[in-house]
Amino acid sequence: MDAFTMVVMACVAGEPQCTTARISEMEFTTAQACEARVDDIIGTMTKEFGRRPEFKGRQVTYDVSCMDRTQLAQKFGITSSDT
Repeated sequence: MDAFTMVVMACVAGEPQCTTARISEMEFTTAQACEARVDDIIGTMTKEFGRRPEFKGRQVTYDVSCMDRTQLAQKFGITSSDT
C-alpha cells in the first residue's frame, strides 16, 4: 500500500522565503490518516516559530497537502521517499 507524504509550506509575514517541510510516515496509508496529523504538525511548527523573537506578532500562513507517490512526482518531481 502506498504511503502518503505531507508537504507543508509555512510563510511568515514579511519574510522573503517560506519554510517547507516534507513529512512521510508509514501510518499515512490514506489521505485521511495524513490529514488527521495536520493539526499536530502545524501546532508544533507554530510553537517553533513562537520561540523565535524576530517572528513575535507576525502572521504565519500554512499550505498543507497530503499526496501519494504519484501525486508528489507529478507536482514536485519527487521520485524518492525520505523514510
